Amino acid sequence: MTSNADAFTIDIASDIIDDLRARLSQTRFPDTVAGAGWDYGTKTDYLETLIDYWRNGYDWEAEQDRLNGFDHFKARVDGLDVHFVHATSSRDDAIPLLLLHGWPSSFVQMLDLIPQLTEGEPAFHVVAASLPGFGFSDRPSEPGMSPAAMAPMMHALMHDVLGYERYGMRSSDLGAGVASAMALSHPEAVIGSHTGGTNPYLQGEIPTDLSEAEAEFVANAQNWMQTEMAYAQLHASKPQTLAVALNDSPAGLASWIVEKFHKWVDHDGDPMSRVGRDAFLTNLTIYWATQTIGSSMRLYYEAVRSPGSWGRADVPVGYLMPRHDMFPTPREWMERQGPIGHWTETDQGGHFMEWEQPGIVADDLQRFFGAL
Repeated sequence: MTSNADAFTIDIASDIIDDLRARLSQTRFPDTVAGAGWDYGTKTDYLETLIDYWRNGYDWEAEQDRLNGFDHFKARVDGLDVHFVHATSSRDDAIPLLLLHGWPSSFVQMLDLIPQLTEGEPAFHVVAASLPGFGFSDRPSEPGMSPAAMAPMMHALMHDVLGYERYGMRSSDLGAGVASAMALSHPEAVIGSHTGGTNPYLQGEIPTDLSEAEAEFVANAQNWMQTEMAYAQLHASKPQTLAVALNDSPAGLASWIVEKFHKWVDHDGDPMSRVGRDAFLTNLTIYWATQTIGSSMRLYYEAVRSPGSWGRADVPVGYLMPRHDMFPTPREWMERQGPIGHWTETDQGGHFMEWEQPGIVADDLQRFFGAL
C-alpha cells in the first residue's frame, strides 16, 4: 500500500562512522566542580563513560541492521522528501495510525511500540514519520517550516501518498503541535488524536479561578520556565549559533541531549536503564550522520514565529499523562483547552513514553481507539 513512495534502506557510509569514532577519541572534557553531580548540567564522568561506549562498545552496524528490519520509505511531499516507517497489519480492519515524535527524538522512539500495535486489538497500520529536518527526512532550506507548516505535509503523507481516507494520530512534544494543527485543518480525516505529557508553556493570562491542583501546576510551570527552559529559548532565538558546536562535536551533541534525558526520563539514576543505551546512541548517531541537529533545533525558532491557528478541534482527543514527565498536569487544566474524550494517568514513564513504557502506550491507544 506504499505505491506512491520509494523504498528506502538506511546505509550510513563507513567513513562517516570512522570519522565519528575518531572525533570521539579526541574529546576534550571540561573541568568540573567537586560534588557537582548534575546540578551544573551534564555530569562529566557520566558523559565520559557514555562517550567511551559510543566509541568502543556501540555497534552501529548491528543497529543499522536492526533498523532495516522495518520497512522504510521516502515520499516527495511539498518539495521535500519525507522519511517514514510503514508497518502494516494483517488485519483488514486495522486503523491507520500516524506516530509523530518531537525533539530531541526521532522515529527511533517509536520502534518498540510498533509490533505491539500491528496485531493488537484493535490493530493498526502504523506510520512512524520523521518530521522535516529530522533524521532521514530532508532539511528545509527556507524559513517558515513550523509545526503548523508541517501539518499539511503529514496529512498529505497519510491521505495522498498512502491513500488513507481517515487515520488516527499519536503524538508527543513538538509532534503534538503538528498533530493539533492537523486536527484543526483536517478534522474530517482524523479519527482521533492521542497525546500526553507536560507542557510547561503558559500562554495568555492565567485564569483567576484555578483549582488547588491547577495553582500548583502553574507554580511548577513558572519555576520550570525559569530553571529548565534556557535550551528552548536558545533554540528559539539563535539556533544557528549552537548548531555549529553540536554539528562539529559528537561529544557536545551527546552532552546537550543526554542532559535532557536525565531530566525528562522517569528513572532511578540512569536514564539509559529506561530507554536503552544502544537505542539512545542510535538516535544520536542518526542526528550526527544526517547533520540534522541544526535543522531540528530550528523548529523551535519557527514555532514561536509561526504558531499557526489555535482552536478546539472537532475530533476525539485522548490523553495519556505520565506523572513523572516534568511535573503532573491536572485534568481540569487540560479541559480548559477543549473537551477530553479519554484520560489516563500513570506513575510509570516520563517524557518519552513510547521509549520508556511502550506497553502502557500501546494498551492506552487500543483502549482509546477501540472505543471510538
